[in-house]
Amino acid sequence: MASPRTAHLASKHDDVYVVIAPPRTASTAFARVLWNNPRIGYYAHEPFEAAHFDGHDASHAWESVENAVDLSAVTGPKAGNALLIKEIAFQAGDRIGELLDVGTAVPIFLIRDPRLSISSRREVKRRSGEPLEFPLEETGWLALERQIAHCRTHGIDYVLVDAYDFRSRPQSVMTQVSSRLGLDFDTSQLSWEPRPDLALSNHRTSGVDQFFTRVLSSRGIEPPVESAPEVDEFPVEGGLRGHVEWALEYYRDLRQDPKLILPKG
Repeated sequence: MASPRTAHLASKHDDVYVVIAPPRTASTAFARVLWNNPRIGYYAHEPFEAAHFDGHDASHAWESVENAVDLSAVTGPKAGNALLIKEIAFQAGDRIGELLDVGTAVPIFLIRDPRLSISSRREVKRRSGEPLEFPLEETGWLALERQIAHCRTHGIDYVLVDAYDFRSRPQSVMTQVSSRLGLDFDTSQLSWEPRPDLALSNHRTSGVDQFFTRVLSSRGIEPPVESAPEVDEFPVEGGLRGHVEWALEYYRDLRQDPKLILPKG
């Protein structure tokens, strides 16, 4: 039997799609491609962010879902009213069951070489004038491991997408992703007009949000050109280097998961 929340969202939206990722894995760019699908009319951006950082309970997150962005004001008229929810793994945390429960299609987990995702998070914090140190949980990889284990334990199907594959071969990857979601795809969905004015975060509500400046100012998918730093370039203090080593091993295991979408052709 569907939960009251699931039933309520089903009464408002034809479908609900869920994307979950560690931070700095091109998840907003990935979501932005899906924004362009004519059937997806609403977008809830990281609804659990403020609940995680500001101490709100889960009701705050679900209020954010209720107030999802009407994408017709961003991309133009829509043919459907499906809802896309994009969340960061550590922000969802152990509420993964609630999040997956509202989805009407297979959930998508995004991954990226953790040497790149973690160094990128540190760089954004540097540009924002924030301390480079943060709890290891906030790399997202510990939560991701638990969430994928949750899916495996409960027999929940899922899809994995590597940000490198997505950015290198977006047409091939998004054709397959769209098919798994029951959506049509055409190449026009891979480009857009810059919208640096959009305020997505429900936690960082003032000033320039360094986490999304690049993607909101972009016109489409940018191919990967960055090189991964060596593990020994990460500081030992706080356990970060050891954590990166572990996350890299887990990432390489996920690259062997048969649920990983690989570019074709």
